[in-house]
Order: sequence, then structure tokens, then C-alpha cells
Amino acid sequence: MLVIPAIDIKSGNCVRLTQGDFESVKVYADDPVLVAKQWEIQGAKMLHIVDLDGAKNGSQQNLEIIKKIVRSVRIPIQVGGGIRNNQTVEKLLDSGVARVVLGTVALEDEESLKEIVKNYADKLVIALETKNGVLVKKGWIGKSDKKIMDTAMLLEKLGVKKILYTDVVRDGMLTEPNYQEIKTLKRNIHVPIIASGGVASLDAIKKLKELKVEEAIIGKALYEKRFTLKEALNVS
Repeated sequence: MLVIPAIDIKSGNCVRLTQGDFESVKVYADDPVLVAKQWEIQGAKMLHIVDLDGAKNGSQQNLEIIKKIVRSVRIPIQVGGGIRNNQTVEKLLDSGVARVVLGTVALEDEESLKEIVKNYADKLVIALETKNGVLVKKGWIGKSDKKIMDTAMLLEKLGVKKILYTDVVRDGMLTEPNYQEIKTLKRNIHVPIIASGGVASLDAIKKLKELKVEEAIIGKALYEKRFTLKEALNVS
């Protein structure tokens, strides 16, 4: 299983939120590029970058920092946050980003999603983020009327190759992933799953590996030094 450190960028800083709450910002570093280099040195094989300002406002806000990260590391990065049209996907991929994560557009605009999947299926990840059983969007502050399993099965039919699953209630809480919902997803679709939210212990990493989750994104637990990246890589 691939373990991927997360770098969430807000106002140019490397931060973490609690349960996606933009009022609960904790700054861990003022140089996301340096953080990216450090994760690479420690053994990361990929990085997960989130433009939190973009996720909230609907357009890329930290693109120059993301470009600097691409130029500064040799490992691939995937980027999410505020990516809601074909042009933005193309711009990020042209800048050297390996994978692009879509969220809101997948819930709001099926026709646009179909076009993006048609053009870039192999370089796309679709984020399904739930809060108390309801899929959320727009930086987790907007509710949708979509059900996760119905949406996941539709995405599979549309040709989506990878899904990022997050239980927002557990994100940044240092608890554990929503294993039950992950199991249900695995039963209903064949698309590879990336797990995120609550991956806060080495036992959680082992459990996700047992569930045959292909990738796991880890954020706050690494920044709070619950374990090292090397330890996480060793059990994955």
C-alpha cells in the first residue's frame, strides 16, 4: 500500500484543519516547498497537495507554490482543491502535476466530468467526501444530495480509475478511518480506493492494508509526530 503524506496549503502556509473547519487552522510551516522536500528525503514516493483556498473559493489560489513544489521534488504529486473545469486540469498537468483530484465538479456537473474523464481518465482521482453520511463539496462546507454508494457506482460507469474516500468527521481528529464505509465501497465497486481521514496510527495503516486499500493519505498524525513516515512506510 502506498503511503502519501499530505500538504494542505492555506494563505501560503502548510496547515491542517480539524474536520474541514476553516476556522480551526493550525499552521505547521510557512514554506510548503521545504516541507515537500523533507517528505521526499524521508522516503515519500508521492505527495498529496491540497489548495484549501482554492477548494473554498472555486479556483486555484496557490498555483505558484504548487509549481515550485513540482520543480523542487522528483517524486510525483497529486493536487486537489478548486479544480472544476477541463482548463484547470490541463494547466496543472502541463505544469508537471502527476494526478489531479476533482471533488465538487463530480457532484455538480456530470457533463463536465464526462469530458474531463474522457480526456484525462488515467490522471484523475475523484474525491468522495462524506460528513455524517452525506457527500460534501466546496471545501467540505457545502452539502450535496448525493449518496456515496450511488455516486461511486456512477463514477465507475463513467470510467473513473481512482477514488479518494474521506470521512470528514474523522479528518484531523486523530481517531481512525471509517473502516465500515471503506469495506462497503470495496464491495460495491472495483475502482481502486485511496483512504483519507483519521489515519492516525500504525495500526490504522496495517488495517487499511488488510482491507486491500491501494493508497492511504496521512496528514495530521505525521505533523503531530504520532509516528514517523519511515515507520508508516515500514508497515504499509
